[in-house]
Amino acid sequence: MKNLNDVRGEDFEVIISDWEENIRTAFKHNVFVFHSSIWNMSLTAFDKPREIQVVIDGNDKLFISVGNPGFVSFGGQNEQTHGMKFPLKEWIHTHPFGQAYFSQTDMTTISMYERFLSSATVLGMGEKQTIYFRVFEDKNYQEYTQFVWLDEKGEEE
Repeated sequence: MKNLNDVRGEDFEVIISDWEENIRTAFKHNVFVFHSSIWNMSLTAFDKPREIQVVIDGNDKLFISVGNPGFVSFGGQNEQTHGMKFPLKEWIHTHPFGQAYFSQTDMTTISMYERFLSSATVLGMGEKQTIYFRVFEDKNYQEYTQFVWLDEKGEEE
């Protein structure tokens, strides 16, 4: 087990050492398996449930970071955003404490990157909310879904 630092500089314990590889492997499957993997790692890979964010860049490269239970950024992580190719395909992050909704902090992040972003997704307890940008001319489209997450073996939780 190794320790990482969250955005506030606090050490935390990694329980599942290959958590990032689990997410990268799931990306090669369908979107449901991919989002399920991000959600499951958010709940099980660390000393306590923590927010995870994944950015898919224009070359399908994943940039992944972990934060505390209520906030995530790329600050203080080993893999920063160096080499990220714009435009970005998707920004995904979890709310391990509950519902899938875009918080005020999320909306601020979206407003800064919207012109470079195809979609933004937040994952919560059995929920997913996605905003697709510029779908109908200059209008955005939001989609909210509820479903059962898959565990690491691809089975319903």
